[in-house]
Amino acid sequence: MPSGARRPLFELVQQERDLGIVFRDVTGRALQYPWHFHPELELTHVVKGSGLRYVGDSIEQFSDDDLCLIGPNTPHCWLTDPGRSDPIHARVIQFLPESITASLSNSITWRPLVELFARAERGLRIQGETARHTRESVRALFGGSRRPLDRFVGLLAILAELSQSRELEELGLGNGGVPIETGQAEAASRLLSHIHEHSANPGLSFSGVARAVGMSRATLGRAFPRLFGKTFVKYVSEVRVTQACMLLSETGHSVSEIALMTGFGSLSNFNRQFRALKHTTPLRYRRSALTRDALRG
Repeated sequence: MPSGARRPLFELVQQERDLGIVFRDVTGRALQYPWHFHPELELTHVVKGSGLRYVGDSIEQFSDDDLCLIGPNTPHCWLTDPGRSDPIHARVIQFLPESITASLSNSITWRPLVELFARAERGLRIQGETARHTRESVRALFGGSRRPLDRFVGLLAILAELSQSRELEELGLGNGGVPIETGQAEAASRLLSHIHEHSANPGLSFSGVARAVGMSRATLGRAFPRLFGKTFVKYVSEVRVTQACMLLSETGHSVSEIALMTGFGSLSNFNRQFRALKHTTPLRYRRSALTRDALRG
Protein backbone atom coordinates (compact mmCIF):
# COMPACT_ATOMS: atom_id res chain seq x y z
CA MET A 1 0.00 0.00 0.00
CA PRO A 2 1.38 3.45 -0.81
CA SER A 3 2.46 5.99 1.76
CA GLY A 4 -0.94 7.67 1.45
CA ALA A 5 -2.27 4.93 3.69
CA ARG A 6 -0.75 6.81 6.63
CA ARG A 7 -2.87 9.94 6.17
CA PRO A 8 -6.01 10.51 8.28
CA LEU A 9 -8.51 8.01 7.03
CA PHE A 10 -11.73 9.96 7.35
CA GLU A 11 -12.64 10.49 3.68
CA LEU A 12 -14.19 13.83 2.78
CA VAL A 13 -16.49 13.03 -0.12
CA GLN A 14 -17.02 15.90 -2.56
CA GLN A 15 -20.70 15.53 -3.31
CA GLU A 16 -22.49 16.31 -6.55
CA ARG A 17 -24.24 19.69 -6.29
CA ASP A 18 -27.03 19.71 -3.70
CA LEU A 19 -28.07 16.05 -3.83
CA GLY A 20 -25.29 14.73 -1.60
CA ILE A 21 -24.40 11.99 -4.12
CA VAL A 22 -21.09 11.30 -5.85
CA PHE A 23 -20.40 8.97 -8.79
CA ARG A 24 -16.84 7.69 -9.36
CA ASP A 25 -15.63 5.68 -12.32
CA VAL A 26 -12.30 4.23 -11.16
CA THR A 27 -9.73 2.71 -13.52
CA GLY A 28 -6.06 1.89 -13.07
CA ARG A 29 -3.57 -0.85 -12.32
CA ALA A 30 -4.45 -1.47 -8.68
CA LEU A 31 -6.96 -0.87 -5.93
CA GLN A 32 -4.85 0.24 -2.99
CA TYR A 33 -7.16 2.60 -1.12
CA PRO A 34 -6.30 2.85 2.59
CA TRP A 35 -8.57 1.51 5.30
CA HIS A 36 -11.05 4.37 5.57
CA PHE A 37 -14.54 5.39 6.59
CA HIS A 38 -17.01 8.20 5.85
CA PRO A 39 -20.58 9.14 6.80
CA GLU A 40 -21.85 8.26 3.32
CA LEU A 41 -23.15 4.85 2.30
CA GLU A 42 -21.16 3.34 -0.57
CA LEU A 43 -22.34 1.08 -3.40
CA THR A 44 -19.26 -0.40 -5.10
CA HIS A 45 -19.24 -2.53 -8.24
CA VAL A 46 -15.80 -3.92 -9.08
CA VAL A 47 -16.30 -4.46 -12.80
CA LYS A 48 -12.85 -5.98 -13.25
CA GLY A 49 -10.27 -6.81 -10.60
CA SER A 50 -9.43 -9.25 -7.84
CA GLY A 51 -7.83 -9.19 -4.41
CA LEU A 52 -8.92 -8.94 -0.78
CA ARG A 53 -11.92 -6.99 0.49
CA TYR A 54 -11.81 -5.74 4.10
CA VAL A 55 -15.13 -4.56 5.60
CA GLY A 56 -15.33 -4.14 9.37
CA ASP A 57 -14.06 -7.43 10.79
CA SER A 58 -14.61 -9.30 7.49
CA ILE A 59 -11.79 -10.44 5.20
CA GLU A 60 -12.83 -11.99 1.88
CA GLN A 61 -11.48 -12.38 -1.61
CA PHE A 62 -13.16 -10.45 -4.38
CA SER A 63 -13.10 -10.85 -8.14
CA ASP A 64 -14.79 -9.48 -11.25
CA ASP A 65 -18.33 -8.19 -10.68
CA ASP A 66 -17.99 -7.98 -6.88
CA LEU A 67 -20.89 -5.85 -5.67
CA CYS A 68 -21.31 -4.48 -2.13
CA LEU A 69 -23.25 -1.89 -0.17
CA ILE A 70 -21.25 -0.46 2.74
CA GLY A 71 -22.90 1.51 5.53
CA PRO A 72 -21.93 4.90 6.98
CA ASN A 73 -18.79 5.05 9.13
CA THR A 74 -18.00 1.39 8.40
CA PRO A 75 -14.23 0.99 7.82
CA HIS A 76 -13.47 -0.72 4.51
CA CYS A 77 -11.05 -1.11 1.63
CA TRP A 78 -10.43 -3.21 -1.47
CA LEU A 79 -6.79 -4.23 -2.02
CA THR A 80 -5.47 -5.91 -5.14
CA ASP A 81 -2.36 -8.05 -4.96
CA PRO A 82 0.71 -5.79 -5.34
CA GLY A 83 2.18 -8.38 -7.74
CA ARG A 84 -0.74 -8.20 -10.19
CA SER A 85 -0.65 -5.88 -13.19
CA ASP A 86 -4.05 -6.53 -14.77
CA PRO A 87 -6.09 -3.34 -15.19
CA ILE A 88 -8.95 -2.74 -12.76
CA HIS A 89 -12.26 -0.97 -13.16
CA ALA A 90 -14.75 -0.07 -10.45
CA ARG A 91 -17.90 2.02 -10.28
CA VAL A 92 -18.58 3.70 -6.93
CA ILE A 93 -21.65 5.60 -5.75
CA GLN A 94 -21.48 7.38 -2.39
CA PHE A 95 -24.43 9.13 -0.78
CA LEU A 96 -25.62 10.39 2.57
CA PRO A 97 -28.74 8.70 3.99
CA GLU A 98 -30.44 12.08 4.18
CA SER A 99 -29.71 12.67 0.50
CA ILE A 100 -32.37 10.06 -0.31
CA THR A 101 -34.98 11.71 1.89
CA ALA A 102 -34.86 14.06 4.82
CA SER A 103 -37.60 12.14 6.64
CA LEU A 104 -36.31 8.56 6.56
CA SER A 105 -37.18 7.90 10.18
CA ASN A 106 -40.62 9.51 10.10
CA SER A 107 -42.41 7.68 7.31
CA ILE A 108 -43.57 4.09 6.84
CA THR A 109 -42.84 4.52 3.13
CA TRP A 110 -39.12 4.78 3.78
CA ARG A 111 -38.89 2.13 6.50
CA PRO A 112 -37.44 -0.56 4.14
CA LEU A 113 -34.59 1.82 3.29
CA VAL A 114 -33.99 2.58 6.98
CA GLU A 115 -33.65 -1.15 7.62
CA LEU A 116 -31.40 -1.61 4.55
CA PHE A 117 -29.08 1.18 5.69
CA ALA A 118 -28.89 -0.33 9.20
CA ARG A 119 -27.93 -3.75 7.78
CA ALA A 120 -25.34 -2.10 5.55
CA GLU A 121 -23.38 -1.06 8.66
CA ARG A 122 -21.99 -4.61 8.62
CA GLY A 123 -21.41 -4.49 4.87
CA LEU A 124 -23.67 -6.31 2.40
CA ARG A 125 -22.53 -8.44 -0.52
CA ILE A 126 -25.17 -8.47 -3.25
CA GLN A 127 -25.71 -11.83 -4.95
CA GLY A 128 -27.83 -13.71 -7.49
CA GLU A 129 -30.43 -12.07 -9.68
CA THR A 130 -30.38 -8.98 -7.47
CA ALA A 131 -26.70 -8.54 -8.26
CA ARG A 132 -27.35 -8.90 -12.00
CA HIS A 133 -30.12 -6.31 -11.93
CA THR A 134 -28.06 -3.95 -9.76
CA ARG A 135 -24.99 -4.18 -12.00
CA GLU A 136 -27.11 -3.34 -15.04
CA SER A 137 -28.71 -0.40 -13.24
CA VAL A 138 -25.36 0.96 -12.04
CA ARG A 139 -23.95 0.62 -15.56
CA ALA A 140 -26.91 2.63 -16.86
CA LEU A 141 -26.31 5.37 -14.29
CA PHE A 142 -22.73 5.76 -15.45
CA GLY A 143 -23.42 5.40 -19.16
CA GLY A 144 -26.76 7.15 -19.60
CA SER A 145 -28.10 10.55 -18.67
CA ARG A 146 -25.89 12.58 -16.36
CA ARG A 147 -28.74 14.84 -15.20
CA PRO A 148 -28.75 14.82 -11.38
CA LEU A 149 -32.47 14.11 -11.12
CA ASP A 150 -32.22 11.09 -13.47
CA ARG A 151 -29.34 9.70 -11.42
CA PHE A 152 -31.22 10.31 -8.19
CA VAL A 153 -34.26 8.41 -9.45
CA GLY A 154 -32.03 5.59 -10.73
CA LEU A 155 -30.24 5.25 -7.40
CA LEU A 156 -33.53 5.27 -5.52
CA ALA A 157 -34.80 2.44 -7.74
CA ILE A 158 -31.66 0.40 -6.99
CA LEU A 159 -32.04 0.90 -3.24
CA ALA A 160 -35.74 0.03 -3.38
CA GLU A 161 -34.90 -3.32 -5.01
CA LEU A 162 -32.11 -4.01 -2.53
CA SER A 163 -34.43 -3.27 0.39
CA GLN A 164 -36.74 -6.10 -0.73
CA SER A 165 -34.07 -8.62 -1.72
CA ARG A 166 -33.21 -11.82 0.13
CA GLU A 167 -29.92 -12.10 -1.76
CA LEU A 168 -27.88 -9.81 0.50
CA GLU A 169 -25.16 -11.41 2.63
CA GLU A 170 -23.91 -9.59 5.71
CA LEU A 171 -20.12 -9.48 5.71
CA GLY A 172 -19.02 -8.32 9.16
CA LEU A 173 -20.02 -9.81 12.48
CA GLY A 174 -19.47 -6.71 14.59
CA ASN A 175 -21.20 -3.35 14.58
CA GLY A 176 -19.18 -1.71 11.82
CA GLY A 177 -21.16 1.51 11.93
CA VAL A 178 -19.72 2.75 15.23
CA PRO A 179 -17.56 5.78 14.36
CA ILE A 180 -13.87 5.50 15.16
CA GLU A 181 -11.49 8.33 15.86
CA THR A 182 -9.07 9.51 13.20
CA GLY A 183 -6.09 8.40 15.31
CA GLN A 184 -7.53 4.90 15.57
CA ALA A 185 -8.17 4.83 11.84
CA GLU A 186 -4.58 5.83 11.15
CA ALA A 187 -3.33 3.04 13.41
CA ALA A 188 -5.66 0.54 11.73
CA SER A 189 -4.39 1.60 8.33
CA ARG A 190 -0.75 1.15 9.30
CA LEU A 191 -1.51 -2.28 10.74
CA LEU A 192 -3.55 -3.40 7.75
CA SER A 193 -0.94 -2.12 5.32
CA HIS A 194 1.90 -3.94 7.06
CA ILE A 195 -0.01 -7.21 7.41
CA HIS A 196 -1.22 -7.13 3.78
CA GLU A 197 2.30 -6.51 2.48
CA HIS A 198 4.08 -9.04 4.70
CA SER A 199 1.56 -11.82 5.33
CA ALA A 200 3.48 -14.14 2.96
CA ASN A 201 6.49 -13.95 5.30
CA PRO A 202 6.30 -16.84 7.79
CA GLY A 203 8.39 -14.71 10.14
CA LEU A 204 5.63 -12.10 10.51
CA SER A 205 5.22 -11.72 14.27
CA PHE A 206 3.25 -9.72 16.79
CA SER A 207 6.44 -8.11 18.10
CA GLY A 208 7.67 -7.28 14.61
CA VAL A 209 4.37 -5.67 13.63
CA ALA A 210 4.34 -3.65 16.87
CA ARG A 211 7.81 -2.30 16.05
CA ALA A 212 6.88 -1.60 12.42
CA VAL A 213 3.88 0.54 13.33
CA GLY A 214 5.52 2.24 16.32
CA MET A 215 3.54 0.60 19.12
CA SER A 216 4.51 -1.29 22.22
CA ARG A 217 3.36 -4.90 22.51
CA ALA A 218 0.97 -3.92 25.30
CA THR A 219 -0.58 -1.08 23.28
CA LEU A 220 -0.97 -3.26 20.20
CA GLY A 221 -2.46 -6.05 22.31
CA ARG A 222 -5.17 -3.70 23.55
CA ALA A 223 -5.74 -1.93 20.24
CA PHE A 224 -5.87 -4.81 17.79
CA PRO A 225 -9.09 -6.55 18.93
CA ARG A 226 -10.78 -3.17 19.32
CA LEU A 227 -9.88 -2.11 15.77
CA PHE A 228 -10.41 -5.41 13.94
CA GLY A 229 -12.74 -7.41 16.15
CA LYS A 230 -10.38 -10.38 16.57
CA THR A 231 -6.90 -11.29 17.79
CA PHE A 232 -3.77 -10.65 15.78
CA VAL A 233 -3.13 -14.37 15.28
CA LYS A 234 -6.63 -15.04 13.98
CA TYR A 235 -6.57 -11.99 11.73
CA VAL A 236 -3.26 -12.94 10.09
CA SER A 237 -4.48 -16.50 9.63
CA GLU A 238 -7.65 -15.24 7.90
CA VAL A 239 -5.63 -13.01 5.56
CA ARG A 240 -3.35 -15.91 4.63
CA VAL A 241 -6.20 -18.39 4.13
CA THR A 242 -8.10 -15.90 1.98
CA GLN A 243 -5.03 -15.35 -0.18
CA ALA A 244 -4.60 -19.12 -0.40
CA CYS A 245 -8.20 -19.44 -1.61
CA MET A 246 -7.39 -17.07 -4.46
CA LEU A 247 -4.34 -19.12 -5.44
CA LEU A 248 -6.26 -22.39 -5.21
CA SER A 249 -9.01 -20.99 -7.44
CA GLU A 250 -6.90 -19.13 -9.99
CA THR A 251 -3.54 -20.94 -10.32
CA GLY A 252 -2.14 -24.40 -10.84
CA HIS A 253 0.30 -24.25 -7.93
CA SER A 254 0.31 -27.32 -5.71
CA VAL A 255 -1.15 -27.16 -2.22
CA SER A 256 2.30 -27.42 -0.67
CA GLU A 257 3.57 -24.56 -2.83
CA ILE A 258 0.60 -22.40 -1.85
CA ALA A 259 1.21 -23.17 1.82
CA LEU A 260 4.70 -21.69 1.50
CA MET A 261 3.62 -18.81 -0.77
CA THR A 262 1.06 -17.59 1.77
CA GLY A 263 3.35 -17.66 4.80
CA PHE A 264 2.22 -20.77 6.68
CA GLY A 265 5.70 -22.26 6.77
CA SER A 266 4.55 -25.89 6.64
CA LEU A 267 1.91 -27.94 4.90
CA SER A 268 0.56 -29.35 8.16
CA ASN A 269 0.03 -25.88 9.65
CA PHE A 270 -1.62 -24.72 6.43
CA ASN A 271 -4.02 -27.66 6.34
CA ARG A 272 -4.92 -27.17 10.01
CA GLN A 273 -5.58 -23.43 9.71
CA PHE A 274 -7.43 -23.80 6.40
CA ARG A 275 -9.77 -26.47 7.77
CA ALA A 276 -10.46 -24.39 10.90
CA LEU A 277 -11.57 -21.38 8.85
CA LYS A 278 -13.12 -22.98 5.76
CA HIS A 279 -14.37 -26.26 7.25
CA THR A 280 -12.89 -28.18 4.34
CA THR A 281 -9.48 -29.13 2.99
CA PRO A 282 -7.53 -27.07 0.43
CA LEU A 283 -7.94 -29.83 -2.19
CA ARG A 284 -11.69 -30.01 -1.71
CA TYR A 285 -11.90 -26.23 -1.86
CA ARG A 286 -10.01 -26.25 -5.17
CA ARG A 287 -12.29 -28.92 -6.63
CA SER A 288 -15.38 -26.96 -5.57
CA ALA A 289 -13.97 -23.76 -7.07
CA LEU A 290 -13.21 -25.50 -10.37
CA THR A 291 -16.72 -26.97 -10.44
CA ARG A 292 -18.27 -23.53 -9.84
CA ASP A 293 -16.19 -22.02 -12.63
CA ALA A 294 -17.19 -24.81 -15.02
CA LEU A 295 -20.88 -24.30 -14.24
CA ARG A 296 -20.58 -20.59 -14.90
CA GLY A 297 -19.37 -21.47 -18.35
